[in-house]
Amino acid sequence: MRRRGRDFWTKIVDEYEARSGETHEEFAARRGVERATFERWLYLLRRERSELAAKSRVRLLPVQVAAGHGEQHVVVEVGGGLGLRVAVGT
Repeated sequence: MRRRGRDFWTKIVDEYEARSGETHEEFAARRGVERATFERWLYLLRRERSELAAKSRVRLLPVQVAAGHGEQHVVVEVGGGLGLRVAVGT
């Protein structure tokens, strides 16, 4: 049996995820792959994507911008050379 790599299985899983209405068995048969191998990659890639999404999730905290010495705006640096300009009192 031919071994297939991550790139192949990523494309197969992406194709499956974009479709609806097919069982794993139906999809695997149509694509000519073993159901068990397809499911192993499906679950592995879903778990990896879920973990990556959880790590990159943005967490926001409520804040109130206090007035400074006659300043009307405050710039909050958010990284990567980006800043967020916020009016005082918002």
